[in-house]
Amino acid sequence: MKNSNFAQKLVLVTILLVCASLLFLFWYKQSYLMEGKDNFEITSQSSNQKLLIAKQSSPFKDSLVVGVLNRYKSALAVVEVIDIKALINTDVADFDILLLIHRWEANAPPDIVQSFIDKNLESKNKMVILTTSWNGLEKMENVDAISGASIIKEVPVFTDQVIKRLDRLLKYKN
Repeated sequence: MKNSNFAQKLVLVTILLVCASLLFLFWYKQSYLMEGKDNFEITSQSSNQKLLIAKQSSPFKDSLVVGVLNRYKSALAVVEVIDIKALINTDVADFDILLLIHRWEANAPPDIVQSFIDKNLESKNKMVILTTSWNGLEKMENVDAISGASIIKEVPVFTDQVIKRLDRLLKYKN
């Protein structure tokens, strides 16, 4: 009788822990896949190329975007910066190059990023992807991505890597 009562309590505690974990994961995904509060566009008259930067916000990612914008702000006709969630409404054909910056979450890229890339596989040659993860090794299969940990002092290194890839795609010379 005592073992039966203990087993019932153990099962109840286990169910509560699983529910709490699922609730936490739901909250985390909603809270840290941030809304697009900082979408903006920079327009120039010197070229007709369009660059889309879709990103998640973090000090590392935001600093990297500033470095990229400093490089191209006067060289491209349009540089548009959006939150990664806005990829749902994005048409690849509207842009010459796309820079996707996202974090690896729960052993996978964000669903929005994965579905966007799956839907636009024929255009992956005009995408530059940066994936950040805790160990710096995670990235999607079948996609040539830069990957690394979000260590703020390494922003210049990753900014240079991203700019080199963008320069090749844009055929940009300084």
